[in-house]
Amino acid sequence: MALSPALRGMVSSAKNKYKNSNGRTTKPKEGRNIYRILAPTTQQAPWVPATGQFWADLGVHWIKPDDNAKPIAVVGDCEVVYGKPSVINTAIGMAIDAAMDEDSKKLYESWQARKSIIVNAIDRSAGDTVVQLELTPTTFGKFLELLELYDDSGQDITDPTSGVDIVITKTGKGLNTEYDVAVAPGVSKPVTPDQLNGAEDLPKFIEANYFRGEEQKALNAIQQIAGIAVPALGNGGVATPTAALTSAAASVDPAPAATPTVDPEAEARKAAALAAQQAAAAQAQADAAAAAAQAQAQAAATDPTPVPAADPAPATGLDQSEEDALLAELDGLTNL
Repeated sequence: MALSPALRGMVSSAKNKYKNSNGRTTKPKEGRNIYRILAPTTQQAPWVPATGQFWADLGVHWIKPDDNAKPIAVVGDCEVVYGKPSVINTAIGMAIDAAMDEDSKKLYESWQARKSIIVNAIDRSAGDTVVQLELTPTTFGKFLELLELYDDSGQDITDPTSGVDIVITKTGKGLNTEYDVAVAPGVSKPVTPDQLNGAEDLPKFIEANYFRGEEQKALNAIQQIAGIAVPALGNGGVATPTAALTSAAASVDPAPAATPTVDPEAEARKAAALAAQQAAAAQAQADAAAAAAQAQAQAAATDPTPVPAADPAPATGLDQSEEDALLAELDGLTNL
């Protein structure tokens, strides 16, 4: 039996969405893990929408004062889960922008939502119990590829009766962890009615476990650790902090505020560069003054305008003999 057209459309769309994406749920352990993915219909589980989407997106913030500490607050991301604006995302973005050093920035970036996918599954290694299996987006994308591949041949691998188990193999650690997804060999046991009825209402499961009212505590921790003024809860991330941020109910244990690290060698290089800039500016000013003086001197030496000479003594209009005679006459009049 093939998938319904609506569910087939959801699978095709979600496959591309999750293909390249990067203690309350079950996660695949190292090595091989065998699961049977449960995909109840709307008739079998009222929480399943008409499209048949049997999985749920999950985003979780783990707010820690440092990488090795226990989280102060663990809260769901309403933007990932419900498609609504998140004031916590706004506060984390403000903290990252205000980070004074790379270590602080790395810590604040670790507060961003960790995205995963939740599905109901039968864990074959745990006594065939129904669990809420948490997968990375990439791993779930690989499962959807299998689901679509078999549906092309008219087989629904999630069908309770004719479906098959899958094998998720986990290898590596940390950033090098890889998950391989394949169909389990042989004939798989069918899903019992009790197992199908035991499938958890995933939206309620996520709300109960990840939206427990710790949003204010998370905001307080972000404000205290990053040393910033965070937006107020419930105002779309645009208001300033209110008294609720410092209330006793929302208090958090003291955490050291991020402080900038000082590199002595870097500071010395900065001081040397500043001194060199100042010396260069002074030399440039002196060179400019010398050039101006030289230009003035050259202009004076090449100016064709003659310099005015001193005015000569006024002429008497008499030659030397007439002048001597006149002086003698005046001398004689003086002696009368």
